[in-house]
Amino acid sequence: MKRNLLTTLKTSAVWIGGALMAQSAWASGYHFGTQSVNAQATANASTAEAADPSTVFHNPAGLTHLEGTQATINLNLVAPSVKYDDAKAEYPASVLTGGQKQAVAGETSGSIDPGLSVVPHLYASHRLNERVALGLGLYVPFGSGTEYDKDSVLRYNLNKLGLETMALQPTVAFKLNDQHSFAIGLVAQHTKADLRQFANFGAAIQGTAARQAQQAQQAAQQAAAAAQQAAAAGDLTAAQTYQAQAQQYAAAAQQAATVMNRFGNGTADGYAEVEGGDWGFGYNLAWLWDINDRARVGVNYRSKINHTLSGEAEWQLYDPVFRDATYGTLATNGIRGAGYAAKEDANVKIVTPESLSLHGMYKINPQWNVFGDLTWTRHSRFNRVELNFANDKVVADPVNGGTTMSNQTILNPNWRNTWRLALGASYQVSEPLQLRFGWAYDQSPVKSSNYRMSTLPDANRMWFSFGTKYDFNKNHTVNLAYTYVHINKARANVNGWCGAAESGVNAQACVSSRTNGSASFKSHSHILGAQYTYRF
Repeated sequence: MKRNLLTTLKTSAVWIGGALMAQSAWASGYHFGTQSVNAQATANASTAEAADPSTVFHNPAGLTHLEGTQATINLNLVAPSVKYDDAKAEYPASVLTGGQKQAVAGETSGSIDPGLSVVPHLYASHRLNERVALGLGLYVPFGSGTEYDKDSVLRYNLNKLGLETMALQPTVAFKLNDQHSFAIGLVAQHTKADLRQFANFGAAIQGTAARQAQQAQQAAQQAAAAAQQAAAAGDLTAAQTYQAQAQQYAAAAQQAATVMNRFGNGTADGYAEVEGGDWGFGYNLAWLWDINDRARVGVNYRSKINHTLSGEAEWQLYDPVFRDATYGTLATNGIRGAGYAAKEDANVKIVTPESLSLHGMYKINPQWNVFGDLTWTRHSRFNRVELNFANDKVVADPVNGGTTMSNQTILNPNWRNTWRLALGASYQVSEPLQLRFGWAYDQSPVKSSNYRMSTLPDANRMWFSFGTKYDFNKNHTVNLAYTYVHINKARANVNGWCGAAESGVNAQACVSSRTNGSASFKSHSHILGAQYTYRF
């Protein structure tokens, strides 16, 4: 029986127009949390403000409120911390383990964050006339990245996972009258993914050797019996032939038994590196209503975007046993013969979710503005993920305990739709200097610890932000912001039983080592931002 590995997708840095994408998502799910520093300072509550060209992302109808031609560059430094501890995992029970589960050996704690990330966002706006304005944005809407040590006990349930996107959005906004503006934008989104997951090939080799030993032993017994019958009948030539065959089968059984005793759980690990990318297209619709000189409300809708990420899977035979003089060739040929080619095509379909935002602002007096934003995101789009390989592979059959063929890995995150509430304010200290601050509650799409992925240990979070805005003159403005993201402690119960919420229940034949595991997670993040806006 060839045990295998779950393979999915990693996403790595994509450059578009010289912009580096992020490797960590700090809003719920796999959203990258901030697309402009001006809004970051209010925990993204000020999306109705339309203060600069970054309104292309937050509410592009606000482009009609900007004069002339403007451009802004935003730069975020993200310092995440994602640590796990109390990790444990078990291999599935088998006949060769006496029906008992064995513990996976390895590291039980560590850090899985990607380190410091530098993330830019670029925007520009141009007022064509009194009614029509154009905008262009280049920004990071989604991003996620975690990586475990290669000897972690959780290595079989994804060892490394990344998802990164860059979106290009041309937009046109139309001012219907002094109160109402509308906008529509086209979103061209590039997504690249990258994943690494280990495979427990040692158990597969052991199982194959055990069957070979049993079959050779049975053949040796049959040949020996035939030799005895031939000798009793006086056919010495046939007896000698059968006896020679019995000896050959016995030697083969002994050789297979030697291999069986050498291998087992964790003795011949391999892993797959899978990379893929794709362009997808969606749209953005927005409305902004200036109720009076003090109050404004708006709505912004961002559509879903479909991606078929196509690329290559590389199966690496990682353990030193694959280079052993005695067992290396046998083990390598066995795994390759079971469908785990050194390179093969792979693809996966994902849908980045649509969102609907309702936001507003109110000018209390010349010094104080208050802001609010309520955003709904259809994270339930991420309920099932199927990774398809070009080659069929020998895999475990969860129904009868034997083997079958599959070219697919299945993940069932079963996410729910979420809400995000942000509240903020600004205070005009003097003509050039403004202070900004905000708070946000961001609901996690993860339903429970049984659905939390070890490489996406998402949980409910709160944002605490503050910053400043300084107008040097009518042409030059600088924004600075700091955000602390507090993420609730979380527990993940992960398993390799494809298509199942728990071990064996509704499991399907798929490419997976079927190990169960669990771990606790502590996470937070610091985000620094700087923004420069120039008005031509």
